[in-house]
Amino acid sequence: MKHLKKTIMKNIYKTLILLGFITLGISCTEDFVDLSNPNSQTAGTYWQTEDDAVKAVNSVYTALLYDGLYMRLYPWIQDIRADDMRNTSPWWTTDLSNYVTSPDNPCYFTSWQQQYRGIYWANQVISYVPDIDMDEDLKERILGEAKFLRGLYLYHLAILYRNIPVITTIPESVDDFFPAQSTPEEAWAQVIADLTDAMNVLPVKEEYSSADIGRATKGSAAGYLAKTYMITQQWSEAEPILKGIIDGDYGNYALVADYKDNFTEENENNEESLFEVQFDYTVGGTTLGWVGDPALDWSKTSGKARTYAPLGFGWGDITPTDWIYDEFMLEPDADDSIDYRAKVSMFFDYPGCLVYGREFNDVVLSNFVHVAKYLNTYNSAYANENEWRSGINERILRYADILLLYAECLNEQGRTAEAYPYIQEVRDRANLRDLAIEKPGMTQDEMRMQLDHERALEFCFEAQRYVDLVRWGYFDDPDKVALLISRDEEYEDWTAGREYLAIPQTELDVNSNLVQNPGWE
Repeated sequence: MKHLKKTIMKNIYKTLILLGFITLGISCTEDFVDLSNPNSQTAGTYWQTEDDAVKAVNSVYTALLYDGLYMRLYPWIQDIRADDMRNTSPWWTTDLSNYVTSPDNPCYFTSWQQQYRGIYWANQVISYVPDIDMDEDLKERILGEAKFLRGLYLYHLAILYRNIPVITTIPESVDDFFPAQSTPEEAWAQVIADLTDAMNVLPVKEEYSSADIGRATKGSAAGYLAKTYMITQQWSEAEPILKGIIDGDYGNYALVADYKDNFTEENENNEESLFEVQFDYTVGGTTLGWVGDPALDWSKTSGKARTYAPLGFGWGDITPTDWIYDEFMLEPDADDSIDYRAKVSMFFDYPGCLVYGREFNDVVLSNFVHVAKYLNTYNSAYANENEWRSGINERILRYADILLLYAECLNEQGRTAEAYPYIQEVRDRANLRDLAIEKPGMTQDEMRMQLDHERALEFCFEAQRYVDLVRWGYFDDPDKVALLISRDEEYEDWTAGREYLAIPQTELDVNSNLVQNPGWE
């Protein structure tokens, strides 16, 4: 798969070097001083050919690789605020996990900035590509990719900040640079519109050539559209899409046999992956793209492994809570052994546990349990994560999610008995006993708690848990807040409204049309 991955990266991401630094934005008008550089391409000179369109949409993907999203900060922000992880970093992230930070926290601005950068690039594609004389099928696909990516960036922004500006056009005047916030309902409506448009025109994954694996597909758009409907509690809209993915209407997906294959550099873009962020150790420059404007020498690698690896092998900035460890230990598998997913996800004291090739008990660790998922520990070529660079793709939407969401969707519509087989398909891979025999006839509320448990184990440390907590209303119920505190003492300082991030202070300082989120005033 390694040679294929290089092809993917070169075709999808390397073109940022060309596109990311071309002036594709506002054309000069009589309202502006003409400061155009005759040696720099502009919107008026760039959008001419089919090749221009392909390179332009390639650039839209790159914001996914930036620090504000999957290079480091988005998973970190979500994981440290969830009940399955606690922050063990001495740096500014500590206050973020304790809900006592200020809107000046650089996490807020970096994530905001990079995602709106991706939206800006997507809007350029959507605005300019329709006028290019080119193959119409390819044009339709490119516009579908841009719609998917704009919807995906808006999806992340709505999850993080809730009250966001929804920008779908290219700025034409100074006033356009100071947008007001939309309502959450309007934001989610735009996400749904973009993902629906993308789903209707994108190819299924099997229709792509090997050089284009990693692009958005019909299944990618359908999956995120269904997730959006679940977040907005539109069960009847989510149900047929989820079932369609299961039935193969949007491409062929299935669980991989080995759970570990979802988190290593091998077997990437596999049958379980509906969409993943394409990292590669060998593509791009060697400078880490932490924050700020993109540079030509930025690498296309992830910093997650170094951040999550235990101290001594990485920075140990984030570790599992006792609660998630105990949750795994509640149910042995059918052979009375520890759930295999626990061994893939965490380093802890069990027979055969290796930490970068070393016996667990021969390693001095700061905590009795540490993150293993998405680290290079399974590859003996890596003794640690000291290079801050990993080529492991982030699988941000997996078929297991579709199965458990479909079970949840059925349960929310009062069809609890129908949910069992879809949960069991995920449990079977972990060699867990038949839930229908272990817990027959669950009520709707009992099934909700069971799904809470199942999702916590399947998706721990994947930036999924916090989204579940918010959409399930944990922060709207004092009893559930108390439950969170019992699992993770970092919630003791939570204040109503702070389940969402603050609008970055830097944005408030320059845009008087923005209003700070509740709880952060």
